[in-house]
Amino acid sequence: MKIAFRGFLLIGAFLVLPTLTMASEVQTSMILKTDFSIWEVNPSRLDLFTDYQKTDFSGIDVAIDAEDAGLTAKLITPKSIQGLDSMKIRSYLESVIAPDIYRQKEDVTIDMDAEGNVTFDGTGLYGRRLDLESATKLMEYALKHKLAYVHLPLIIEDPVITVKSDALKEIGIKELVSGGETDFSHSPGNRIININNGLSKFVGHLVKPGEEFVFGNTLGTVDGSTGYLKELVIKGDKTVPEYGGGLCQVSTTAYRAVLAAGFPVTARRNHSYAVSYYKPLGLDATVYPPTVELKFINDSPNHLLMQSFTVGNKAYYNFYGTKTNRMVHMIGPYYSSWVSPPDKRVEYSGNLGPGETQIVGHAVPGVNVTWYRYVTYNDEFTKDEKTGEKKNKSFIETIYSKYQARPDYYLVGKTEEVPEHVSEDGT
Repeated sequence: MKIAFRGFLLIGAFLVLPTLTMASEVQTSMILKTDFSIWEVNPSRLDLFTDYQKTDFSGIDVAIDAEDAGLTAKLITPKSIQGLDSMKIRSYLESVIAPDIYRQKEDVTIDMDAEGNVTFDGTGLYGRRLDLESATKLMEYALKHKLAYVHLPLIIEDPVITVKSDALKEIGIKELVSGGETDFSHSPGNRIININNGLSKFVGHLVKPGEEFVFGNTLGTVDGSTGYLKELVIKGDKTVPEYGGGLCQVSTTAYRAVLAAGFPVTARRNHSYAVSYYKPLGLDATVYPPTVELKFINDSPNHLLMQSFTVGNKAYYNFYGTKTNRMVHMIGPYYSSWVSPPDKRVEYSGNLGPGETQIVGHAVPGVNVTWYRYVTYNDEFTKDEKTGEKKNKSFIETIYSKYQARPDYYLVGKTEEVPEHVSEDGT
């Protein structure tokens, strides 16, 4: 007696096998992502496949019982193929992606003294880990159907937030509302000092309900007298040393916490060209107070308390308060209009020795990047005050960033033979 299993089809004496996704059919590009992190992978170069033995009967893949093999030997064609292996997909996710995502939760105790100084004992970071079983199924499905994006499911563990101050409790400070995170690995020493100095300015800062937060107002003066060192900043088409270089790491980290909380953003500008410190592209926020600012509105009915710090090579922002009934989903990135870097640029400088070369900018391609912030509410509808009609509160916000293509940019010390006005292109 033959038994047909779910997913298989019985034709006569043969069991027809489900279609395998062959190694040769897999796409060469896929983005694995969480809300604020992405991994761009080439599935065709990963070890995700296993050799399978199958037989062909009149163009149909079939399974032949041993007892029938002698009867059908002349009618079948044996084949060896490579098909997707779910265990190998799981192994890849477990060994490569999961360690990047994993974070152990850490509780925090918050207090405020009589003078209004807020202290934090602990980081308040929520724990997270990849849901391997679900992620494996999603990636396998995406590979079979040639999907470009896989939003990885996470298992979140909330930290224990202990608020000792009654004054903080009275203004609604009781839980972690959202967090922002960026990676500043490979930063030079001066940049790291500036990042830590900048983050320290926001520790314990309170934002009132309905207040518009202006990044530069809390940051204060940026110069040598406030502890900042000179480090590279983007000014026009050049990268030059200036006090506070690296503070955009602070503003970008804050911006991601703002996005995650669903707060309305009233001012934000992306960098003029793509910077590796702010991956993924399209979620950065440059600042140059007072002309270029990051601003948002605390539209919750309670105060918002800020905690900012570094752990290793990562910067963090935590917002404490009272959670609203909304959830935020970040959709993207979507790339368009790629532009190759232009030819290298050379300028002659009297500040360098004759023939001495200094690079002041590295080549990067130009690209437009689009994200969507999808905000949903537990109570999905609200009533229009004038008409009384129900209105859906959920909305989608477009976050658009345009990054310019930049060349390798060199300064070269002048020699007597090179007139001051002459550059590489003869202008």
